[in-house]
Amino acid sequence: MTGVRQLVPYSGVQTALPIDQKRRAERALAVARAFIAVCALAAITLSPVSGEPHRQISYSILVGYVVFAFGVVVLLGVNPTRWKVSALAMHVVDLSVAGGVTFFSSGTSSPFFVLFLFTLLAAAYRWGFAETLATAGAAVSLLVVEAVLLALMPDVLQGSFEPDRLIMRSTYVVLAGVLTGYLAQSEKQFRGEATAIAAILSRADARAGLKPTMTAVFDSLLQLFGAKRALLVVRENSSNQVFLWEANRSGAGTTAAIHFANLEPNNLATYMFAPEAAAWHAVRRRASRGDRCDIVAVDHRGWRLPADPCSFPPAFLAAIQPFDRLMAVGIELGSEWTGRLFLVNPLIAADRYSGLAFAQRVVRQIAPAIQNIYLLRRLRASASAIERGRIARELHDGVIQTVAGVEIQVAALGLRIANESPSLGQELGRLHTTLRQEGARLRDFMQQMRPLDLDSDKLVDALADFVQRFERDTGIGARFVTQLDRVALTPRACREVARILEEALVNVRRHSGARNVYVRLSTVNGDCRLSIDDDGCGFPFRGRLSQADLDASRKGPMVINERVRQIGGALTVESDPGRGARLEIAVPLSHYANHRQRAVPLSHYANHS
Repeated sequence: MTGVRQLVPYSGVQTALPIDQKRRAERALAVARAFIAVCALAAITLSPVSGEPHRQISYSILVGYVVFAFGVVVLLGVNPTRWKVSALAMHVVDLSVAGGVTFFSSGTSSPFFVLFLFTLLAAAYRWGFAETLATAGAAVSLLVVEAVLLALMPDVLQGSFEPDRLIMRSTYVVLAGVLTGYLAQSEKQFRGEATAIAAILSRADARAGLKPTMTAVFDSLLQLFGAKRALLVVRENSSNQVFLWEANRSGAGTTAAIHFANLEPNNLATYMFAPEAAAWHAVRRRASRGDRCDIVAVDHRGWRLPADPCSFPPAFLAAIQPFDRLMAVGIELGSEWTGRLFLVNPLIAADRYSGLAFAQRVVRQIAPAIQNIYLLRRLRASASAIERGRIARELHDGVIQTVAGVEIQVAALGLRIANESPSLGQELGRLHTTLRQEGARLRDFMQQMRPLDLDSDKLVDALADFVQRFERDTGIGARFVTQLDRVALTPRACREVARILEEALVNVRRHSGARNVYVRLSTVNGDCRLSIDDDGCGFPFRGRLSQADLDASRKGPMVINERVRQIGGALTVESDPGRGARLEIAVPLSHYANHRQRAVPLSHYANHS
């Protein structure tokens, strides 16, 4: 038998119980041992069997057992940290006492047969099914030894060999061992599931935010199932947004590295392909005629589904990368969320269907918690956007209007007194220029505070509106040129591109002294290209610098450079001092925005992995 342990169901991982839980189990068994020892001693004292020659030996064993049991109770209750005796040693003592008392009190006919039942319950409570069966086997062996000794030495032991009673009691012991072991194992599996799920949910902290929570949850899932990689693809049905979370774990004891991306809605077919089961598990079988995948699947109730042939899209194989085992669990949260969780090379027991059922239960418990944190994050973002919009309106209706009124009055006053006092007129002119610049800065700040709700269908119109408003507010000639109606970018990338253009136009107004600006939007070689040209003073360098050159020399627009980097783009700056500058931003288009890949049969899987 093994030591005290906890079996995390179906995960293939066994972890020892914490020391405090071991002591708690031993305290409970110590109290039960003391109770049954006292009851047995009272029975042999108050109701002795007449004519039994070895009654005094049984009595002495029970007296010693009572003293031992109460000593264990006292030691575990007063100073449990000093308890060093193993659970296996205690179990051997209990079995030995049961065998000794029954042997010296009528053998297989002994009324103290109940002591064997205590050992079965103790094994079930400490360990599980296999250990309980081993205890039942040991008890039956002791009963057989007792029967053999009675048959060999009937005069010495003054007893008779009763085969029928031996068979009956041995059968009782085995049946009791099977039942208690099965019930204990089922209870431990249920408790293991509850403990594992509770451990994962305890790491979902709304205060930490969505990304730290996803990192903690993915790390727990990878440890629980012994997987190295996990992907979570989810579609929010109300907004039709598709999110991809990816976690990789390099080794034991390391925290999972998390990556997040927005996908185009039509990319969902890359991951939500057949089999359309609630959960499935694929194992790659290597054979001389080529590799194949053995797939088992269950529905949302955990019932087995037939192993229908299916195929993996090549885009999915590229995203998952080569695998030997792959588990997928569907996610359905009412009508709000649809998705699938993939675990690459998980370790589960031989019963793959039970492993899938366990994975389904885990996902059902943790998915609502993650959704609540996401909704809380979105609620905070919406509240923040509403507050920024309110402040922007207050600026426009209050401070900006006041500054504009003062600017007009200062300009009018300067015109009236310019002939009477030229020096005062110059001062008023400088004041008017300062007020105009501050008013423009306030308008820029107001525009940046307003929330942007953009996607691939709204981006082009939004950029055109920015350029027109810039020309209207500054008097600088501005032109927007494009042949696109839609740009295949994620919503986050669309918002960042719009902010990049806003920042570039603000820089043109503040620093370049340009009279004309040209903004172009196009797609080239799978990239969205945004270029801003002006005829101003340019940057303090001549030539064309890539993003790496800009980082090394710490030149160029830092804010724009950082925004471009956040969406995986590239920035190039071309400058000709005194003649103007050109900013070119290249952002990769969504990988599968314009077409859908053809599925590949499983028979060809080896060619793609």
